[in-house]
Amino acid sequence: MIPTEDAQVRSLEASLDDEDRKFLDDLADGIASRRLTPAAVFFLESSKPLGWLGSQLLLFLRPLVQLVWHDPIRWDRAQRILEKRGAIELLLRRLEARY
Repeated sequence: MIPTEDAQVRSLEASLDDEDRKFLDDLADGIASRRLTPAAVFFLESSKPLGWLGSQLLLFLRPLVQLVWHDPIRWDRAQRILEKRGAIELLLRRLEARY
């Protein structure tokens, strides 16, 4: 049986540690404070099927990012969270709660 999207999101939320939850909250707060929530929701909804591919792109670009930032911890955290199924929906729910 294939789990529903809601079940996947609840499972992912339960598996995240406090730092990952804070990262997602900070990301949603940063988007909302810049009043980019509608644009971000539109972009995330349209790219939801490509979440894993996006995480692999972040992994591919990691050496270039390391040239700019000496220790890009947040970049690595975003990549690790995005590679999990349901992560984009989790971010979308946080954004919609702030709109």
